[in-house]
Amino acid sequence: MKNTRIGLIGCGKQATKHISSLQTVPGIEIILSDIDADISRNLAEKESLAWKKQPDEIIDDNSIKAVVICTPTTSHASLIKEAINKKKDVFCEKPLSDSLDEVMKMRQIVNKSESIVTIGYIYRFVPIFEEGYKLFLKGQVNGESLVMGKTLSAFFRLGGRGSHQLWKHRKESGGGAINEMLVHMIDLANWYFGPLRDIKVISCDLRYPERVIQGKKARVDTEDFIVVRAFGANGTEIFCQADLITPAFCQYVEIQAENGSFMGSIQSDSPSYIFLKENRGGYQAGKTEFGFGKRNIFDIQMLAFIQAVIKKQPLDRNTIDDSLQLIEIMEQIRKQVKI
Repeated sequence: MKNTRIGLIGCGKQATKHISSLQTVPGIEIILSDIDADISRNLAEKESLAWKKQPDEIIDDNSIKAVVICTPTTSHASLIKEAINKKKDVFCEKPLSDSLDEVMKMRQIVNKSESIVTIGYIYRFVPIFEEGYKLFLKGQVNGESLVMGKTLSAFFRLGGRGSHQLWKHRKESGGGAINEMLVHMIDLANWYFGPLRDIKVISCDLRYPERVIQGKKARVDTEDFIVVRAFGANGTEIFCQADLITPAFCQYVEIQAENGSFMGSIQSDSPSYIFLKENRGGYQAGKTEFGFGKRNIFDIQMLAFIQAVIKKQPLDRNTIDDSLQLIEIMEQIRKQVKI
């Protein structure tokens, strides 16, 4: 089988995760580039990969079928447009943009093209959350899950300790619990129950104004705790909570319904199960635990993108329309935040 050539633009920290995942797919040839040629050359030598001096060389190379964009957010839109103009498929790290207008313009460009554009909201590729999606949206009729029945409540949580990088706690650099953490849970909630409506910030606070980051005390100025309430299209009341104050990483989804409960987590040591009052849809009454084993989510995500590129079949998730919905919700949330 002829190799599929993939260009990766932006050779910072995020790039190594995608390189590792691309290398698990047979028949993939990776070519690196960065606006700083030294950075791309050093990473290429470390990974034994080909590289080009400038991103334009990736874009202009007709033998490169798709690009993976791992650059700062401000450059995403222009790089995607350039790639589409060269009839390339695109995987772009989240967020697509910080501007709603820019995303709306991008949507028009993407929808007029034949390019596949995938945005990297990785939680949609977690096997347990795919299972939840099948239960609560794909398995839904007239607003109710055929297995779970009417949804009564939903809670999405993501917490971490923060303090890894100063920029993640500064407004001017787009840090904070909203951009770093909450956006993932809002995206999951919208995937299950969207489009979300009546969005309200219940609590938003800066609880650690001084942190020790990389061994130095630092004053920070953006939120590290937030709770949002919203309602799903089927009327489900949903709470999303995210923070940068949890000592040990914590993530889970808890959904209560008329016929039982769903618990799911990205953490292998956290419970993931369905508990039903009565048999339905191949599930027995009582507790059914899900054991998906340890799988690299970046590998799952990148494999799905490469399959879409080779088959020329767009993915059923992480589309430009999904990003547009998400940024509209996030703008509503940010307008309510006083910090």
